[in-house]
Amino acid sequence: MTVGPWWQTAVFALSALGAIVVFATLDPGLAVQMALLAPFVAVFGLPHGALDWPIAEALWPLDSWRAKLMFVALYLGLVGCVVLVWVIFPGPALIAFLTYSAIHFSEDWSNAPAGLRWSGGMATIGAPALFHQQDVTRLFDYLAPENVAIFAAQATALTGGLALALLLVTLLCDRSARGQAALEQVLLWSTAFVLEPLIYFAVYFCALHSMRHFTIALKSTANARRGLGMSIALSIVVIGVAAVFVASQGQIGTAASEIPDVLMQTIFIGLAALTVPHMLLVDRFHRM
Repeated sequence: MTVGPWWQTAVFALSALGAIVVFATLDPGLAVQMALLAPFVAVFGLPHGALDWPIAEALWPLDSWRAKLMFVALYLGLVGCVVLVWVIFPGPALIAFLTYSAIHFSEDWSNAPAGLRWSGGMATIGAPALFHQQDVTRLFDYLAPENVAIFAAQATALTGGLALALLLVTLLCDRSARGQAALEQVLLWSTAFVLEPLIYFAVYFCALHSMRHFTIALKSTANARRGLGMSIALSIVVIGVAAVFVASQGQIGTAASEIPDVLMQTIFIGLAALTVPHMLLVDRFHRM
């Protein structure tokens, strides 16, 4: 994945500014953030993963039902293995998820200087922890034992500090780095500083990462229209599930205790499980 056209940077900037204005005014609690996160990720985030099938068809000759079924079985089997590992070993699974997420997200700046590529990848998961460590610890506590959640939040905050130092050193030492990628990372840090971690993640994931990957994959795969149809269908399903959940809760409160643990675990462990096969496919696709 490469740094995209300037319009993508503009969309990210406008999305970040809009989120800052809206959430500074509303000051929503964690329950409201979760209720708003689901439809945004469904509409703007999940579609880029729905293109995994056209990407797979570009990589391998899936020209028979047997080949198609084998790919689906391998894909879902890998998803299931990730979920199983997380259930049995939640602590190591959380650390592994944060690590490969940073590596995967660094591809958003793959044609930028190496310093910016790695500072960006590290910042995507480290920036919110550096500014909102207590909130990040609370989120991690849903996914792993308390001692691991505290350690993961501290390690992630340290990663954020290293990412910020690497960004500053790169900009000071390399004039060629002072361009679009650097501007996007300044916007990333500003968003992480002002917004709550969940809202920050939604803005970055939907308005930059997903959009960038989706436009590249859409242009590069032969069956992109089919993937687009799958994206729309998947978005409708997720929005419907989120609407049912909100309706079942009645009036949404602002206390974290009002969010069932199982919902938090389902969302984040599900994202982690889907990210593994998706990342493997995307990395192989871009190498090809």
